[in-house]
Amino acid sequence: MCSNTLPSVLTQTWRRRAVKSAEFCLHFDKIAKIDCSDLCRTFTQQPVLNMVRTVLKDHKDSKKDKAGRSMSLTGPGPVKVMESFTWEEYLKDTSSVPAPPSCFKQSRIPPSNDFKVGMKLEARDPRNSTSTCIATVMGLMGVRLRLRLDGSDSTNDFWRLVDSADIQPIGTCEKNGDMLQPPLGFRMNASSWPMFLLRTLNGAEIAPATAFKKEPLRPPQNAFKPGMKLEAVDKKNPYLICPATIGEVKGEEVFVMFDGWRGAFDYWCRYDSRDIFPVGWCTVTKHSLQPPGNSS
Repeated sequence: MCSNTLPSVLTQTWRRRAVKSAEFCLHFDKIAKIDCSDLCRTFTQQPVLNMVRTVLKDHKDSKKDKAGRSMSLTGPGPVKVMESFTWEEYLKDTSSVPAPPSCFKQSRIPPSNDFKVGMKLEARDPRNSTSTCIATVMGLMGVRLRLRLDGSDSTNDFWRLVDSADIQPIGTCEKNGDMLQPPLGFRMNASSWPMFLLRTLNGAEIAPATAFKKEPLRPPQNAFKPGMKLEAVDKKNPYLICPATIGEVKGEEVFVMFDGWRGAFDYWCRYDSRDIFPVGWCTVTKHSLQPPGNSS
């Protein structure tokens, strides 16, 4: 299994993401069989290895938030894990239908991820959306970026898609007549921000403008229906994407229910949220997909 190539302490975390057999994905109008060797290679490529420290830290955090959901490194015994997961079989077993791709604010043809770890860019502060800050790419997963605002720390890292409107090339603020701001909770004296900014950008690798992709259009209306299947970001552990079900639809919002987790991680979001994806999106973008939970 692919997780054997990683340090043993990570085996439990990554085993959930290994795919042993041919994977099927429902991509737009049809189900296409793909070679799972590409997925297996994903777990040993450098971007994933670069996230090892993150996974270890997030795993410790998840033990507090997700008792019973993730395997404990110190627990009495392993939790039973689904060894393989295919959407085709799962949809058949649950007599479910996937939400049509037209329901999502996602690109029909996923963009390429041309960023590299260490690159600098401008990003909206997720805790203060009126501020635009300097950010560093700390990790890559599929077409998602793990970002850290310069002057902040790892506890406030966040994820964005490469076609998110929340990120932009260095210099965009200046062109628009705006000013880069220190992140909320800046660890230094506010008066030191201008000098900190100069030091941060001096000699830094700047993300090229071509790496930023145009954000897709919003669907004209909320077309989701209860019972539809999808893939969704786990907001308590945002490096994870999991199978989910639309539980309820209310106006422009949908209630996302994570399959097999007793409702502990479910949430409401707008129908055009960038954190929800059509069935098969993870496979197409080479992002790991966590199998459904075991809770009955």
